Formats: sequence, structure tokens, C-alpha cells
Amino acid sequence: MLIHELYHPDPVTIREDVSIRDALSTIIHRKINGLVVIDKDSKVVGVLAIQDIAGATIPRQFKNNVQMASAMYRRGFFTESCEAIENDPVSKHMRRDFVTVGLHDNIMAVTADFLKNDLYIVPVIEKNKLVGIITRSEIKKALAYGMRLKGYF
Repeated sequence: MLIHELYHPDPVTIREDVSIRDALSTIIHRKINGLVVIDKDSKVVGVLAIQDIAGATIPRQFKNNVQMASAMYRRGFFTESCEAIENDPVSKHMRRDFVTVGLHDNIMAVTADFLKNDLYIVPVIEKNKLVGIITRSEIKKALAYGMRLKGYF
């Protein structure tokens, strides 16, 4: 199965200078898990997923030590962590090292990347232009197609 058979042609984008608060608002209101980040010239410069925002709220020393995070808990700490990043620009927390695919790439390669890198969103680029995205929803559709589940294609 090739990307052009299942990609989502209407990606939600956000400028890299927009605040994390506004990015989260877009993610919530659009009921999506990630955004393609563009610069002022509409060039794709990154991706921002909900896990990138959540990860920015967790102090570095807690990321590899769940017990420490639990032991250091105090009321209001999470809210303070959220407030500390809410006005940061998207560019501060977006993934700059991201995967892209073309319309004629195969779904197996994308699925492998989704698993390896815990991805939520992969930009589809053709002739240096953003034409769509692959998300976990498209991976689910590909699996449904591969398993011949009725009602999905």
C-alpha cells in the first residue's frame, strides 16, 4: 500500500512563532494529536505532537525516573510547569528532526518509523511542498485494509 492511497490531504499547520498555549488550543479544538510546523514562508520546519508539549512540562531529572517524579510531587507543581511553557514559541518544543514521506513511499516504512520514534504525525511532501500528513488514524486504516475489515475502504 502506498501513501497516496491513504494519506490525509488537509494537514493542520501552525507557525513556529505561535505560543504553545495556542498550539494546544488548536490541537484540542481540532481533535488531533499533532501539528505540522511551518515558517513565515510556509516551509515545513518541524512537527509538534501532544507528547512534545507534555514532555516539555516534565523536568529533565524526572523524565527517566518515574519514582523521583512521584516522590517530588506537590500540589500545583504540574500547573506551574504548564504555565512555565505556555508562552514559549512552538519552535522551542517542536521536533526539528522529523520524518517526511512522499506520495509513492510505502506504508510499511512509515509504520516502522511510527513504532521506532513514537510518532503521531508525518508530513507528506511532494516537490518540496506539503501535500498532506500520515497520522496514527491512517495507520489504523491501512491495518483495517490489510485485514479486510469491512466499512473502512
